Amino acid sequence: MKRGIAWITIGIIFTAVWVTAGTLGDLPPYTPDANAERESIPNVYLWDLGDLFADEVQWETAYNHAVVELAELGVLHDSLDVGDALPEYLQRFFDLELLANRLTLFANLSAITDTTDQDAIARHQRALSLTNAIMDESAVLRNAVLSLSDADLESAYSTETGLDAFRPAIDGLRRRADRVLDAEAERVLGLAGDNLWAAIDLNELPSPVERAFQALISEMPLPSIADSDGAEVPLTFANYGRYRASDDRQVREQAVESMFATIRRYENTFAATLGGQAQLDVAFARARGYDTALEAYLDKDDIDTAVYRTLIETVRAHAPALQRYVALRKEVMGLDEVRIYDLYVPLVESAAREMTYAEGAEVILESLKPLGNEYLTEVGWLVNPANGAIDVYPSKRKESGAFSSSVYGVHPFIKMNFQDGFDDVSTLAHELGHAMHTQLTNANQPYLQSRYSMLLAEVASTCNEMLLSQYMLAHAASSAERAWLLTELAEGIRQTIYRQTLFAEFELRLHELVEAGEPVTASRLNEIYTGLIADYYGPQFTLGPNDGVEWAYIPHFYYKYYVYSYATGMASAIAIADKIGAGEPGAADAYLAMLKGGNTAPPVEMLAAAGADLTKPDAIAAALDRFDAIVTELEELLMTP
Repeated sequence: MKRGIAWITIGIIFTAVWVTAGTLGDLPPYTPDANAERESIPNVYLWDLGDLFADEVQWETAYNHAVVELAELGVLHDSLDVGDALPEYLQRFFDLELLANRLTLFANLSAITDTTDQDAIARHQRALSLTNAIMDESAVLRNAVLSLSDADLESAYSTETGLDAFRPAIDGLRRRADRVLDAEAERVLGLAGDNLWAAIDLNELPSPVERAFQALISEMPLPSIADSDGAEVPLTFANYGRYRASDDRQVREQAVESMFATIRRYENTFAATLGGQAQLDVAFARARGYDTALEAYLDKDDIDTAVYRTLIETVRAHAPALQRYVALRKEVMGLDEVRIYDLYVPLVESAAREMTYAEGAEVILESLKPLGNEYLTEVGWLVNPANGAIDVYPSKRKESGAFSSSVYGVHPFIKMNFQDGFDDVSTLAHELGHAMHTQLTNANQPYLQSRYSMLLAEVASTCNEMLLSQYMLAHAASSAERAWLLTELAEGIRQTIYRQTLFAEFELRLHELVEAGEPVTASRLNEIYTGLIADYYGPQFTLGPNDGVEWAYIPHFYYKYYVYSYATGMASAIAIADKIGAGEPGAADAYLAMLKGGNTAPPVEMLAAAGADLTKPDAIAAALDRFDAIVTELEELLMTP
């Protein structure tokens, strides 16, 4: 008998026709404040988690049901090679996995809006523990699938009703058959937290050392600084980016130097957590017979390590363009030296403008029109906070940053810390790209083929940013506004291709230390990071005494070779968006086909079909040639008398 989990939560449905509560023009006014209590923000700007679970009580009921279901799966272990037991087991396993993903998402979204809420933190930890237990159970699934010969498997597809529906998962497991160990070894790796077979994004599955890092970030006392009016304001990770980009050099210097000085006092603890994460990564990779952690974590998504190394080599070859940009900043800003806190302030102050959330959302919708009506309808629903899919503004104790997260069968959720800057508008476009990728994939693929690679994820998000940039440049009202927009685009490329590649190289060097058996200390990490800054930014950039410790607060270094995909994503997005923006026949359809395709083909192949081939340096080089051309135009616009 086959049965799936009888859903005790609301049913899983796809909303083909969105029902919108009001329009963007109906939103109430609000002035963002990173130190505001969450209760002071109008409710319309807070996400509604009711589409996951009605409340914590329903979450508890679903959690208890999942625990029971996990135990009942064990009853089937001894009969997996008999009759139709394998299809039944697979159905129940993946139903349970999906429920666990839902539990984890609700718990995580609840916890990050108040990082001191102990009940929410506990729910998240319980959900992650359940996910780990299901990952342990997946070892039984792997052994059952991999124990079959090719002939036996093909025969089973013909004779066992329902098994063919699981072919994508089975094929994915058998691709890495030589990386599966015996049952006892798999059990031990599972107890240790092995994540190389995890079916969710690894950044959603923090290790104990990553949780220690998160706790340190949450509890580390930060200083106050004086704002441009001389008022004392508490520095937070949520408002740090805003003060780092202040047009008042004293303010931005205070923000960066006080942040780095504070981090420096904890550098040994940060080195211990990051080094511990790298040691885990290497241990899991070696246990499965990989030579390096890089090979292991890219193979998880069927990506050759040459993609990663080609990125670093190509970006390093184009470092002179970045160094010209630093020299341009020095000249235009009238500085004796360019410091790290001089990299984020807009070069064209008079054209820098603020946008409310509603204004920014309207501009984004206009910019995405080349993608067609289907895309516009669904993104219009997501971006309207009245529909409960987005948490718009920062608040005290809310986690900094932005992301889009989802579970199959429910609309995506977007976390923002919107503070009315154009950077916030660009970030919103970015996260909407992630959300729409998920929405289109989930609406067009079954669950087992909906798990697209992070390599594709960053293309979807950054393509939106590029289309937004194209729209803004096309509607620039003056040469001054065009210059400002070009500096924004240049900054996007600097931060997303150059800076993220610097991060990727740092992450590679970190793991190479562990793989070579060398100690991972704060001083060694500072040395590596300082050297990379010097290599990338060149002689016109002046290093500060604490710049080398910037690595310590970057959470992405715990995500297991994730940051490189930001750089490849932007390079690919530039190539694709250029084709769409130019109206190239079939370009938009090819891109949307990728967004709808899930994991129906290897990600590098899907990306090549959409218009960007990362097996060659061409897309990356073209993006950086674009950067070079932008720098040239800015030199003409800003330095010509």
